[in-house]
Formats: sequence, structure tokens, C-alpha cells
Amino acid sequence: MKRLLEAPHRLFFFFAVVQLLLASAWWAATLLLRARGYPAPLASGLEPVSVHAFLMVYGFFAYFVFGFLFTAGPRWLEVPGPTRREYVPAGIAMGAAGVLLYPALALGPPILALCVAVLAVSWLANAGRFLRLIAKSPAKDRQHAMLAAAAVIAGGLGVLAFGAGVALESERLLRISQAIGVWAFLVPLFCTVCHRMLPFFTANVLPFVKAWRPGWLLATLYAGSLAHGVLAALDLPQWLWVVDLPLAAVGFSISRRWGVAKSLGNRLLAMLHLGFLWIGIAFALHAAQSLLLLADVHALGLAPVHAFTIGFLASVTLAMVSRVSCGHSGRTLAADRLTWHAFLLLQAAAVLRVAADLWPAHYGALLLAAAGCWLACFGPWAWRYLPLYWRARADGRPG
Repeated sequence: MKRLLEAPHRLFFFFAVVQLLLASAWWAATLLLRARGYPAPLASGLEPVSVHAFLMVYGFFAYFVFGFLFTAGPRWLEVPGPTRREYVPAGIAMGAAGVLLYPALALGPPILALCVAVLAVSWLANAGRFLRLIAKSPAKDRQHAMLAAAAVIAGGLGVLAFGAGVALESERLLRISQAIGVWAFLVPLFCTVCHRMLPFFTANVLPFVKAWRPGWLLATLYAGSLAHGVLAALDLPQWLWVVDLPLAAVGFSISRRWGVAKSLGNRLLAMLHLGFLWIGIAFALHAAQSLLLLADVHALGLAPVHAFTIGFLASVTLAMVSRVSCGHSGRTLAADRLTWHAFLLLQAAAVLRVAADLWPAHYGALLLAAAGCWLACFGPWAWRYLPLYWRARADGRPG
């Protein structure tokens, strides 16, 4: 297991995959218990949906994020990567806090709030380490790194808001935590990473496609995400269309401009493009829901949210982590059959989960089918990729 400490992506991706499996198993068990008429395994007084939202937004994405930022970030910033002493203590503390969340859920609010506080402090310590890399950077272009750092810090504050909500039994704080996690942390961060990496990867694989990534595009996506979050936090969902309708048009236009159709010949590249395509779908669903609310029609439920979380965020994560894991384990940068089929199952999970809210009459069956596809995706994927983090590189190189 010493190899887990040889590079940041090894340690953080290991914890991320473990957390992904734990969060998925907890929700699957909760759904099965609910289907049989039993309560969720909670002693904290929280609603299962609130816990599910926290675990899926904050429970595993952050570990993938820090693993990526401590691997790609130094290249962006033209500085050496962090040493073991700089990232291992906070990384292990963050990983341990994440694992301890699950027994804490059964031990009541004080223990859960304490565990969440440890997670938040170690999270912000890692964010501080990334800020120090930015401060040392001689690179002229630090825009992506700085925006990523801002999103990560927002995520840490969102974790604190959840802990405060648990301790104070405040539903409002829990809702604010969810809004921060999606609209100030994950969506702007993933837009930043896609803006930086997706045109670059595409131009490397498809030389006839130009790496187009103007600054105004990133500003539009980042600011639009924050604006959506503010409107959501102010309980003004009927006005979200003002932000989301233009962003849906931008999302679809960017997918076409970045070459989603041309990417389909390369599975690993196609996974990234198809994952990004969901951003246009998700904003379109949010805009439609908002316009319906303006007409006093309540519809679509959580379909727009899951288009973002499963369709966009999870798909891009699976694609990006597969790429980084292959590249940094000395393997070929390609999606093998298992990885490609896992990605297709994830797309099925996204479609089924969105459909569950579009067709309420079949909600229960579609929800369980979506959960089944999610587990069928990430179970085999984790079996394939998790050992890469404690094994030596295939090419014999360090790291």
C-alpha cells in the first residue's frame, strides 16, 4: 500500500473510488429498504434525500477533484507538484473523515456534525495547499487554476454549511449546502476543467479540430452557474429560465463547436464530449421547469438536477479519471471494452433517472432501474481501476 503515497492521484483517487462505492451502496440499501416499507439506516433525524444529496455531491467528487488538481494543476502553473508531506496528512484526514461519515449517520447529529467538520477542515487544508501552488507559479495564465481554487473553497464552505445544518437542525442550511455544492462548487469547477482540457485533448486526437476556448465562454459558464445558484438559494426557481435558457443554447453550441460528432471515432474522447453534451440538456430541462413554474405548473421534479449530477458531472468524472488513471499508470490512453460499456451504462442510468421524474406513474421502477445501471457501471469500473492506485506503473516509471 506504500504506492498509494507515491503520487497525489493515487491517494485521492483511491479514496474517491472507495467513497463512490460506499455512497452508492448506502443509497441502494436505502432504496431497497424503502421499497419494502422499512426506514433508512439513519439515527440523525435527517431526511434520507438530504443525506443522499450530501454524499453524492460532497462524498466522492472532491477526492477526484483534488487528485486531478494536484496532478494537472502543477503543469498548468509550471511549478513542482506538492510533496508527500504537503498533501498526505490532509489527504488521509479527508479520506478517513469521509469513511467515518457512514457509521456517524447512525450515531446521531453531534457525532455526524463533528465528522463533517473534520472533513471540511481537511478539505480546506488541501485547498490551501493548491492556493500555495498558485502563489508560487510563474505562469502568465493562471485563470483556470484560480477559478478552480475558488470553486473548491466554495465546496469546503458548503460542507461546513451542511455540518451547521445538522448541528442546528436547520433545513435551510441543508438546502444552502446543496445549492453551494452543485452551483458554486461542482458545475463551475467542471466547466473550468472542460474549458481547459476538452479542446486540448480533442486537438491532440483530431488535428483538424482547432482548440477553441475563448475567455468569454468560461466567464459565461462560470458566472451563469453562480447566478443559477443564487436564484435557487433565494427560492426564485420561476426565474431560473432567465439564466438557464441562454446557457442551454451556449452548451449545445459549444458541444457542436468542440466536435462532439467528430469525437465518436475515439471512445475515450467521445466519453468526454458526450458527458459535456449533458450540460446543454440539463440547462434546457431547468429552463423548461422554470418556465412551467412561471405558469404555476409544477413538473419535471428532480429531472434537471440529475441531468447535471449523473449526466454531466458523473460522466465527465468517469471519462477524465479513466484517462488520468491510464496515463499515470503507464497504460495506453484508450477506453477498453469494460470502460466503454461502463460509460454506456452510466448514460442509461442518467436517462432512466431523468425519465423517472418525467413519467411519475413509473417512478419507482425507473428509479430502481437507474440505481441498477449506476451500480452495474461503477462496480466493474472500480474493480478495473482501483488496483491501479496500489500497483506499480506498467512502464516501470515512478509516480
